[in-house]
Amino acid sequence: MSDDERSLSAGEVARKLGVAVTTIRTWDRRYGLGPARRETGKHRRYDSADLARLQLMRQLTVDGVAPAEAARIARQSPPGSTASDTDARPATATAGVEVRGLRRAALALDVGQLDRLLTRALRHGVVSAWTTLMAPALIDIGRRHARTGRYVEVEHLLSNAVSRALAGIPRANTRPTVLLACGPDEQHTLALEATAAALSEVGVGSRMLGARVPVSALSAAITKSGARAVVLWSHRLHREDRRQLEAATAARPRPPIVAACGPGWLARPTPAGVAAPTDLVELLDLLRQPALH
Repeated sequence: MSDDERSLSAGEVARKLGVAVTTIRTWDRRYGLGPARRETGKHRRYDSADLARLQLMRQLTVDGVAPAEAARIARQSPPGSTASDTDARPATATAGVEVRGLRRAALALDVGQLDRLLTRALRHGVVSAWTTLMAPALIDIGRRHARTGRYVEVEHLLSNAVSRALAGIPRANTRPTVLLACGPDEQHTLALEATAAALSEVGVGSRMLGARVPVSALSAAITKSGARAVVLWSHRLHREDRRQLEAATAARPRPPIVAACGPGWLARPTPAGVAAPTDLVELLDLLRQPALH
């Protein structure tokens, strides 16, 4: 059997990993995780070593490692490595001084310092603040709570401070074209709040439906708003999440973009025609398409 017969297309790799083919192409373009061998005039084909790198990339991102760091580890690790074979730690553990400062302020219940640190971070943009500071600190405190059963008050205080800071980003003065909704059993809205704020920074309007959006409510909102894009977010999938996704794709007229986001969807394959961005940068790229606005 020839090398070409053993190789895989981007679509075949996407199906094996349970991600959208656009994700595979983004990982190639942004992080250099494409085929090691490229032949002029031929479609790109992935061999077993390429697939192993992408499998490690996906495993690390599901475990909470920042995509750029996960890609670096995947490129440098021997073929066949798993997340447990690497020295990778969640982005919260590899974060810098700013994350440690935010974490200390949260543990001390110092609201003033939290607000100052978050305001300073947002001067560099929502995407930077969310990916390098807010999300890592939130994940860290969440892990501490899961491990010890403590720090509920810290988690709530930090969440409220992040929400307050994101709400301070001026909303885009444009017609809202993006609909943001959590799964029917999902209470955590901060990732969507960050999405709404980041969209506003680039002039894209959105509507936030918030936590625990029932299937019927989502269908009604899509019809009433004429949304051009629908983003569904779940930290952990439940049975109703699938029904919610089906409702979004069955809407008439169907929104040109339906995206399933969050750790819950990262660990599950999505149906054909449904985008599955792995991070906020990739989601924003998807939602800024000129045809949507």
